[in-house]
Amino acid sequence: MEPLEPFTDNWTYLRTELNWLDRVLGTAVARQRKEVKEVERVARSRADQATSHWWKGLISIEGEVAGDSPADTARRRSTVKLSYQQQMESRIQATTQKGITLGLPALCQRLQLTTFEKNLVLMALAPEISRRYGRIYNYLQDTEQAGGLPTFDLILRLLCRNDAEWRSARLSLSATSPLIRYGVVVLPSLSSEPFLSLPIKLANPIVEYLLANQVQPDQLESLLQPALKPDSDQSLQQSTDLLSWRPEQTLVRANEGQPAALLQSLIVPDTVDRWSTLVLPNSLLQALRHLCDRIQYGNEIDNNWGFQPTALSPGSVVLFSGAKGTGKTMAAHAIAQILQTPLTWIDLALIKAVDGDRVLQEIATQAPKVLLIESAHIWFGRSALFPAEVLQQFLYNRQQQYSLTLLTLTQGTAVKPKWKNQFTQILDFPIPDESARLQLWQQAFPSPVPLGKSIRWDKLAQIVLTGGEIQAIARDAAIIARARSPRPKVTMKHLIRALEMRGIDYGGCNH
Repeated sequence: MEPLEPFTDNWTYLRTELNWLDRVLGTAVARQRKEVKEVERVARSRADQATSHWWKGLISIEGEVAGDSPADTARRRSTVKLSYQQQMESRIQATTQKGITLGLPALCQRLQLTTFEKNLVLMALAPEISRRYGRIYNYLQDTEQAGGLPTFDLILRLLCRNDAEWRSARLSLSATSPLIRYGVVVLPSLSSEPFLSLPIKLANPIVEYLLANQVQPDQLESLLQPALKPDSDQSLQQSTDLLSWRPEQTLVRANEGQPAALLQSLIVPDTVDRWSTLVLPNSLLQALRHLCDRIQYGNEIDNNWGFQPTALSPGSVVLFSGAKGTGKTMAAHAIAQILQTPLTWIDLALIKAVDGDRVLQEIATQAPKVLLIESAHIWFGRSALFPAEVLQQFLYNRQQQYSLTLLTLTQGTAVKPKWKNQFTQILDFPIPDESARLQLWQQAFPSPVPLGKSIRWDKLAQIVLTGGEIQAIARDAAIIARARSPRPKVTMKHLIRALEMRGIDYGGCNH
């Protein structure tokens, strides 16, 4: 194979990605044409056409048993696709080494996007380049949508190969996902149509950035506008009744007349035992408890029993890795509550790159006992903002204090191997199994919430969700119940409606 050459500019890169998209769409169009022809040959009524996904699995049509996703073809070519991804990654790295910035790869690196999220952005970008893509999307969606935008359902069908991938990909447009959080994707109101049928539109400034022939390295930072800034008064808003289900927080604000602190500090109240609400594997709970013990008893052991804390690094730097909603932040809250100390935290994705030095200075000045750093890939990933020696000194300083530093991210592979070797521990937070989901559902509603007897906890537990998703769906169901009646009870009907609003099919119980 010939050596892989770097891309000459951003447009050359985009044309290569669009060639890949053309192959995916070509396969999907050919498959749909064949299926439409076969269905029309057998179906005798519109009802037969509408229910073809049921009877095609029972009636043999020229020896083929149909699936319901064009992504089946991608399964047969998985090795080719992997080879393509490897080649693209090599060419992107070679381009970066030449000092050329590529728009979409830079966006993926900044927001730690998955391959699915990257391809979602590409599919939404394509109609901005050529109306031909809009016409193809409309054909595959059997619609005449004016803008020719892909729906979320079409994107899932084209890019997901099984239920597990579908479920994971479904989170890419949740309220806390980076694409929504930073305004990359603009969604219309959810009030009148199912979530899966929503057209996916990129924000106009993002479109212009991605289509630039020569991308400016510092341009992206000014385009990403998170919905909630660290110093925003929104973080202090407390709602009442059903809207106040968030953990109570007391924020320590900066002094008047001084720049707002980048680090936030909250005191976790004792009104709820946070440890008892953690639904995690026993081995993980034991590891978390030992982190608390290291802080509680380390100083006493070193002073009274003669250990050498300097050599043993009394401080712990621990990486929490796991999908959104698996309990990483809740675990940090529980640890701070057990240690009876404020939880100091920052999300690196919410600060500007130029403020990184201020963050390090504030950490050094405050020396918090428990420090939570979210989106840790921005510092310890493959394109870190700081020189290695600066981060090395930061880790060393934290490890020489009786302190606990928690780094969180969604994918452990985003961290350079050299940093993993210097962490005290790496803890993986798994997607909860059915037994854990049953427990999460049953504790999702605070005790004052009136619950109807119709709720099928066992059926709800069959749906693969994270703890964060379960909490959000429970809250939505309560809001729906309250909107329907001044003296409501949350019933199964309200929960099913809340699931449907998020594009989750309760009838299947398998997604």
